[in-house]
Amino acid sequence: MNTTLSGWATPVALVILLGIACLLWWFTWRARDASRGTRSLVQRFPFRRIRAFEALSGFLDVAVERGKIVHVSLGDTGIGGSRTATILSGLTILRYLAERGAAVGSAPTVTVADPTLLFVAQDVVHDAHKRVGRAAGYRPTDVQLIAPNPTAYAIGAVEVIRDESVATNVMTGPFSDEYLLLAEPGAQRGIAQVAGSDSLNAQPYMFATADPLLIGEELFAAGAYLTDRPEHKASLWIQDILRLLIVAAIVIGILIVTLTG
Repeated sequence: MNTTLSGWATPVALVILLGIACLLWWFTWRARDASRGTRSLVQRFPFRRIRAFEALSGFLDVAVERGKIVHVSLGDTGIGGSRTATILSGLTILRYLAERGAAVGSAPTVTVADPTLLFVAQDVVHDAHKRVGRAAGYRPTDVQLIAPNPTAYAIGAVEVIRDESVATNVMTGPFSDEYLLLAEPGAQRGIAQVAGSDSLNAQPYMFATADPLLIGEELFAAGAYLTDRPEHKASLWIQDILRLLIVAAIVIGILIVTLTG
């Protein structure tokens, strides 16, 4: 019996992967149609509103009007570990803020806790300046390496957040208990704070110190909400479809067991 099941496992897995690849191609194609003004799934099945993504643009505009800056924290670890996906989502948010900020001469100040992330974040900010035609305005010092230890990083970044020139504090990425050290100064000053993480340890502190929030899988939707790249939107649609299929399979399985048991 086990031999028979294992023999079927590989073909079934290949069929599933092929089906996902086909869905990704199809949804990407339809998203490209939408970007050209053709009515498609974008209009018929829009993404739900996520207030944090909507607020980012407004917070940046307010900071620029006041002649102040946005601080971005990308978490307490670097690229290459188990939290890389979370960091990449934070980098997507940084790219969005950097492009909009560079266009008006107000790039965000970024703090990181790992040397590997330092160079990636600098590249993201530099590329954002080039995209808007302001490459000469890029300053490598806009991205600062604080310390490779979570607590030491939080203590060092607090000095940046306490600066009166900071009007918005955006904290997205992997955090733990040290998140509270980062968020408390901004909460005391009453500045706008946006937080997002998949860490269960940090989320209770986020509810107490930041609004709006990006909780769990919302953080990983940044590419679909903040960029016009069709593949990001297609991947989010596919995730929703697969989620529905899994739920349907579980319900059908329970019904079969109940009726035949």
